[in-house]
Amino acid sequence: MMFWRRSLMPVETAFVQRIFGIALDKLLPGMRLHVRRLGDTRRALSLGGGRIYLPRSFFEHQDPRQALWLAHPVVAGIFAHELLHQWQRLQGRAVTWEALGLHLRAACLRRNPYHYQVCADSQQMLQCFLDASVEQQGQIWQDHVQALVQGQPLACMGLIAEHVCQVQPGQTRPGRTNKD
Repeated sequence: MMFWRRSLMPVETAFVQRIFGIALDKLLPGMRLHVRRLGDTRRALSLGGGRIYLPRSFFEHQDPRQALWLAHPVVAGIFAHELLHQWQRLQGRAVTWEALGLHLRAACLRRNPYHYQVCADSQQMLQCFLDASVEQQGQIWQDHVQALVQGQPLACMGLIAEHVCQVQPGQTRPGRTNKD
């Protein structure tokens, strides 16, 4: 099972579309979930081409043939964090190289590459997101999605959600036409 992978299930695709709008539609058909290697029980990883590696424990009944356990805030948040890295790649960022550098520096300097300062003001929080590293952005998005799944959305994250899910010219949001 070390090299096991599969396409997204309909419930997972619906989650991606609910959280990202159409921002990841280009990647959805080719997106694949992979199971992390044996013994790796907590780390997730996102690589180019829509490849996301998750621990077996993130799947219902710890069975990767089942859907991701998206009702669990931590699982949904970490999955969203890795999906945000896919979004960052679509924005032209070299996520893998940036993250590698951040993690190497973090190991040497004993700093947390995910740490960011929460701002109560949504405009300040958006600026924090825009200025953040790839891992900080991923953590901000993870915290946003975890709060949504818990039914306690964070007001300060509204502008960030709009930024990530923004519609490009000529595109429409799911369920809408350009005339809306």
